[in-house]
Amino acid sequence: MADISRRDQTRIANMNETKLVEFHINYGIYIKNELRLWSNEPLMEACKQMAGVTKLSPDQASYIILKELQERLLQSDILRVVK
Repeated sequence: MADISRRDQTRIANMNETKLVEFHINYGIYIKNELRLWSNEPLMEACKQMAGVTKLSPDQASYIILKELQERLLQSDILRVVK
């Protein structure tokens, strides 16, 4: 979370499911490469546990990571939507 600008944090936190899936199409590649999901067994195992599955592709894991990021942003006190 620390590497993401406040603006992007707010944007991610406020995305609905459809927008998050669309965002994942591009950002998922970054997540996969940056975290080396194809060879990062501990992180892949953690993603499998979170998803409650025994098999998971790096693409699926990157979405789980993005969704968890969104959940943590929503739970933080930093990002409050003001209407």
